[in-house]
Amino acid sequence: MKSYTTIVHIMALSLFGALAGAAPAKAFCLVNCEPKPEHAKQVFENLIKKKFDKDVVIEDFKVTRFWPLDVEGAGHAGYEFYYTAKVRFPKGANLECKPEGGAKPGCSDNTSYYSTTIQNQMIKDKQYIEPGRVIDFSDETRFDEEGSKWKGQDGNFY
Repeated sequence: MKSYTTIVHIMALSLFGALAGAAPAKAFCLVNCEPKPEHAKQVFENLIKKKFDKDVVIEDFKVTRFWPLDVEGAGHAGYEFYYTAKVRFPKGANLECKPEGGAKPGCSDNTSYYSTTIQNQMIKDKQYIEPGRVIDFSDETRFDEEGSKWKGQDGNFY
């Protein structure tokens, strides 16, 4: 027969487990709640697949530096990651933009610079990438705190 104390402990743990499962994860985060390098990689992967091709292969991804941002005046916190990545394009990307005597409308003729998130340097038009090519990215991404979550530049919350 179980003692009264054991039954109370089991009930308390059960109640805690039920509440923890129903509460948002951020509610239990007390230390080290900022976005992580794996979140920066996920943002990069989401954006690269959207901008170039869903079948890309990220061969290497390294965060080179990161820090919290002091976003005084904006009313929220931020976090920024700088990274390098090596990406293979087995099928290529934006094949309709293959250069044949000049850039087509909506296509860029730039084949030396690629970015997914650096807004002031981003090439807005589609960029052709030949099948099998490997591109080196040196890029950055930012997360903005919204409520108790972090919003990445891909529009998702982490």
